[in-house]
Amino acid sequence: DLVFIDQRGTGKSHRLTCDIYKGVDAAVLFRDVFPLAPIEQCARELSKIADLTQYSYAQFVRDLEHIRQKLGYGPMNLNAGSYGTRPAQLFIRTYPKSVRTVFFHSVVPIDVAIPLPMSKAAQTAMDRVLDACQAQPECRAAFPNVRNELGEVLRRLETQDVKVAVPGQARQVRLHRGRVAERLRSMMYREEGAANIPQVIHRMYLGDYRPVVEDILENARGASTAISFGLFFSIGCNEDVPFIRESDIAPATEGTYLGDYRVRQQQAACSKWPKGSLPAGHREPVRSTIPALFVSGDTDPASPLWFMEHAAKGFENRAEVVLENRGHTEWRPCIGDIYRRFVGSGTAAKLDTSSCKPEPRRRFKT
Repeated sequence: DLVFIDQRGTGKSHRLTCDIYKGVDAAVLFRDVFPLAPIEQCARELSKIADLTQYSYAQFVRDLEHIRQKLGYGPMNLNAGSYGTRPAQLFIRTYPKSVRTVFFHSVVPIDVAIPLPMSKAAQTAMDRVLDACQAQPECRAAFPNVRNELGEVLRRLETQDVKVAVPGQARQVRLHRGRVAERLRSMMYREEGAANIPQVIHRMYLGDYRPVVEDILENARGASTAISFGLFFSIGCNEDVPFIRESDIAPATEGTYLGDYRVRQQQAACSKWPKGSLPAGHREPVRSTIPALFVSGDTDPASPLWFMEHAAKGFENRAEVVLENRGHTEWRPCIGDIYRRFVGSGTAAKLDTSSCKPEPRRRFKT
């Protein structure tokens, strides 16, 4: 059986809808990935209909176990990706007898404060993308100086008043470095997005910012449908951001193209969100004998490979797969084959993962 559950605050389960970009002035949109005024308004409006402190991983875990019992299921095969790997870890610790196996795709360790590691993860992913461009003759010929061009683009955005045209608007607005850097990071979640990066950088270097402008606008239009921002802030502002120490920010972000932009943006947004509390020991690393399969991409700008190494240490019955030239929760048919055998056997011991052989990166757009 396949069981799909809307986490509370998502889908049709009292969705905490926040359209944080609706009606936002373009000058703000091209500066802030998390505009403060609509986030503060959203917190006020949602607080009238929901206790935002009750939308947490711990509550989701209790909901999941309640549903398992009501449906009469025995131990489940948990399948989790990205932030879903967090409640999966918590579920295993809270209800270990209710889990048969677990699949972690782009795992996020429960004891790591997001988004602090994103800057270095994004830098590593960008370095891999640009190195791959130089390894492909067509990309190298089209963009021989792309790494230096990225540095120059970011310097201009930071030190100059770079103005861009916005469709349907007479006046031009400033485009900010951090906003562009964050969009470049997001493009690397998927291989097809990463394939566009050298061309996008080169066009910006030549003064053409239209691809990034259009991407930011398109993302803003669909964001409230794709993401339940009310749940996003309820979890992130209580289970991650409060655990970012000021003394750790500079070491974690210096020397990266993203810098501290994402951390500072999320800290500011969380200053407007209701605060809850966590159970004792909530953020302790999980230790378990439950069979676990870990899969990660080596060009992931959100969940770097050390996340998998860190989280997997707690699972003695495990198998690990690294997908070369893949980003965040990206799939390959070989994973389906491995997963079928994993669930069929109910153990990661002696699980053959050799079918996931290295594949070349797709051609960059030139």
